[in-house]
Amino acid sequence: MTITNKNNKLYWYIIILLTLFILVLFTRNQISSIQVNLDEKQNLEIDLENKRQELQALNDIKVKVEAEWNNIEKYLNKIKEDEIIDYIYSKIEEDNLKYTDGVSTIRNLTITEWEINEIWFYESNISLSLRVPNEDRLFKILDFFVKKDSKYQFFIDSFSYPKVTSDSSYNVTIPLKVFYK
Repeated sequence: MTITNKNNKLYWYIIILLTLFILVLFTRNQISSIQVNLDEKQNLEIDLENKRQELQALNDIKVKVEAEWNNIEKYLNKIKEDEIIDYIYSKIEEDNLKYTDGVSTIRNLTITEWEINEIWFYESNISLSLRVPNEDRLFKILDFFVKKDSKYQFFIDSFSYPKVTSDSSYNVTIPLKVFYK
């Protein structure tokens, strides 16, 4: 019985080994496939983390741009030409009522048609030709046009005026620039 018992054990060992071999043979593809999937998952998780960091960086840039846009937006006005003409004329009239040292007179006022400038804003140029009684009044009018808290934000690229005329008044042309929304 011992020989048959040993033979039975041997058969069982062979059957177990054969079963294990068949099991490994059929599952090795599954095991390698699982490993490939795990590696791919790990790579995708790394890519996802990189994309999240990139998205966060873009969101930070978006917040900065929106903050800067709010700073820029105050210089962009929704205006109509007739409103801006009235605004300029009313300021000159208001200036004339404040002072008794002479009258400021608008000699010519031209507004160019809007254009898109190099930074993609709508822009219009205003040429204001006026006569002011003295230099002090000229500077007050210029200050009015570039005040930060005024209704319209004007920009003056360059400006020059003559020294003194015979009656101490000044005929000047003020090149104003205004941006539109």
